[in-house]
Amino acid sequence: MKNLFKTIKLGFLVAGSLSVITTALIAEDLPNRGPIEFSSYDTNKDGFISEKEFKEIREKRIEQKESSGMPMRNVANAPDFSALDTNKDGKLTEIELLKGQNKQMQNNQKNMGMGQGMNGKGMMGKQGMGQGYNMPAFESFDLNKDGMISSKEMDEAREKRMEENSSQGKMMKNIGNQPMFSEIDTNKDGNVSKEEFLAHQVKQRQ
Repeated sequence: MKNLFKTIKLGFLVAGSLSVITTALIAEDLPNRGPIEFSSYDTNKDGFISEKEFKEIREKRIEQKESSGMPMRNVANAPDFSALDTNKDGKLTEIELLKGQNKQMQNNQKNMGMGQGMNGKGMMGKQGMGQGYNMPAFESFDLNKDGMISSKEMDEAREKRMEENSSQGKMMKNIGNQPMFSEIDTNKDGNVSKEEFLAHQVKQRQ
């Protein structure tokens, strides 16, 4: 009987230790700034994010930032689970998360532009002119509408975009800084998926 109690007690201790270790690992993996990756939210690795997983990771990030003494900017403006779950099936796909993160970062940049739009001379600053958040949609590059972007499609769509901007008299800044196709095609299969496209835009907005 004593041995049985010892075994049960040891089991609880091991389980508790694993829980603490798992929590610590999650906290260490979370970035203090910028969007949280899909893989960090999907703790059970089933390919979806449940509302429970979403809330737990959000809380861990807030605790992590508080313990580090970091500012809690835009926490109140962060979209809740229901706002990201666009098809209302009770779980988030990677595309739903990336779309939500893109939208949030776009709104944050717009708000920053409104706050910093006027400089000391009463002139509009770069943020006030809308720089940094007018990024093209995936669909504008997916010319044949097959759900993927080839290298040829990306080149053609970029040329079309430059022609349109030029005809409208818009300044074409940062043309030389456009990312290479291979940088966006992270799995190197020769095509850019919507997930890869949105993930790259999230990084560009940081």
